[in-house]
Amino acid sequence: MTRHEQRCLNASKSLFEITQDMPEEIKSARLGLFKESSVLNDELAKKKESINSNATNKKYNFRDYNQEQSFFITVSRQKFLEENHPAIVIDTVVEKMDLTKLYEKYSDEGNPAFHPKMMLKILFYAYYDGIMSARTIWDAVYHRSDFIFLSAGEVPDFRTINRFRMIHLDILPNLFTQIVMLCNELDLIDFKYLAIDGEKIQANASYRKSKNLKGIKKEYKKINESLVKLLDKQVNEYFTQETKDKRVNRLNKKLDNLKSYQKILEDMGDDEDKRINLVDPDAPVMAHKDGQKLPSYNHQTARDGKFGIVTAVQSTQDGDAPKDLLTIVDKSIENTNNKHETIIADCGFCNFDILQKVEEERDEDFYIPDRRYEADKNGTSKKGKYNQSSFKKNESGEYVCPAGYLMKKSKVVTDKEGNKKVVYEGTGCDKCGKLKKKCTTGKKRTISIDSRTPFRDKMRKKLDSDEGREIYMKRQGLAEPIHGDDQKNKGWIQHHLRGLKKATGEFLLMRIATNLGIIVKHRSKEVLLWV
Repeated sequence: MTRHEQRCLNASKSLFEITQDMPEEIKSARLGLFKESSVLNDELAKKKESINSNATNKKYNFRDYNQEQSFFITVSRQKFLEENHPAIVIDTVVEKMDLTKLYEKYSDEGNPAFHPKMMLKILFYAYYDGIMSARTIWDAVYHRSDFIFLSAGEVPDFRTINRFRMIHLDILPNLFTQIVMLCNELDLIDFKYLAIDGEKIQANASYRKSKNLKGIKKEYKKINESLVKLLDKQVNEYFTQETKDKRVNRLNKKLDNLKSYQKILEDMGDDEDKRINLVDPDAPVMAHKDGQKLPSYNHQTARDGKFGIVTAVQSTQDGDAPKDLLTIVDKSIENTNNKHETIIADCGFCNFDILQKVEEERDEDFYIPDRRYEADKNGTSKKGKYNQSSFKKNESGEYVCPAGYLMKKSKVVTDKEGNKKVVYEGTGCDKCGKLKKKCTTGKKRTISIDSRTPFRDKMRKKLDSDEGREIYMKRQGLAEPIHGDDQKNKGWIQHHLRGLKKATGEFLLMRIATNLGIIVKHRSKEVLLWV
């Protein structure tokens, strides 16, 4: 046997012997470790037993605590809420209201409904608290003590809450008026100043679903092709006849809707800017202050100057317009049975027609700047050219251009409404020199003076006075903060409901909540005396 073979044999024998010995060594090591751990565990057990024994023997001043026990809750103001909690104030206000019209909508047949007074309380309080989602209201009714108090332990689900909101949209104006009258009784309205402004709230629809006539035709073609493919598809165990029929009906319904939308747009004319939303057809695309163009509704608010009570509201499918001004003022008079002394609104509500009406037909004192009021103050346009305000009247009542030349009367034009406009043209344009470049690029400069311009000039003079500036500044402090409260504090930047009627109802609920919030803040003690 060679030395190499002998070395391999010894190595194999050594490895074999070690391998045989290892299980015995491991076994003995484990037994030793177990003994040590057993001793350690015994010591810990004795120490724990000693601690528990001491804790048992020592009596702590604790109340009984057992999560397995049954318990009952009494729904009462004293147990649930503090004395002047907003939920109690709103509960008291609703108790004061006449809900006859609400009750008349219910039938004696069928299963008993949740009490409409209870439903109204949780709806009003939810909007006051900035909760507009029916599912979130349902969760609050189930978990929150203030909602449990109002519902007296009843738990209407989100479908019931939403259905109640939907079917009673038509009586919300009556309820709003009742709350305005209660505010008047509580001396929250002084009828000195009424500020009017509008805010645009995005509809519950995407801008991508707003289509013009070209887009509607393209969508119709796309869905029609999908319908043809669907009709050719063979029925099998994964694609049943029932599923096929449902999808065909759904596509046919979409095509019918697209046909009606196409007809509406064709009546409007083939205009790229005219669009209709496929999700909410009532919501037109509007430009917001941040420059975004979104399907939206415009909601206008009339607020009293004393505490900010909202006395009238209205919703439109267009931006603020002159035709809306007197309508909302008259709604305020109807809701309060009284007139405000001073009406303040921005330039969106102003035109020559309104200026004439408020001067000749109305008792209130209006402060409304025209759209060019700020631009005409410096006498030049954005491009640095002379605008119409640069042409002044002299002592003889004749118009004079910026260069000092007289403007002669050229002709009189009558518009569609019968209003006359006098056209003047320059007499010294050929002699003007360098100033002509800032005035006109034509041979002669012309200006058109509306016959109702004196009404505009009178309003501008009133706004330029010290008293007028102070009065008009009140508009910003009254009209703007309520929009910030809606969108920033309550998070109402988009409608939850679709369609003009539902969006109007949602806005009414927001303004009811605004008035209830003012009652809670300023008249809680007086309201609680009604109980």
